[in-house]
Amino acid sequence: MAPSDGADLAAGYVGESTIEGFLRRVGKDYLLPRVCEGRRQLWLRDDLDRAIEPTAYPADAAEDL
Repeated sequence: MAPSDGADLAAGYVGESTIEGFLRRVGKDYLLPRVCEGRRQLWLRDDLDRAIEPTAYPADAAEDL
């Protein structure tokens, strides 16, 4: 698996046409990746779903604890 695979998968999931376009919006429209291990970056599907349709998903209950 190449280092960009996480961003590639996340970009495709949210409908971004390019990885670069997705990465430009990370930190603004999309949350930062939850897993950052060296060059490996992974986004949670729930975070991406909230970015796509924020009103359809309640806040993360774990964050309230």
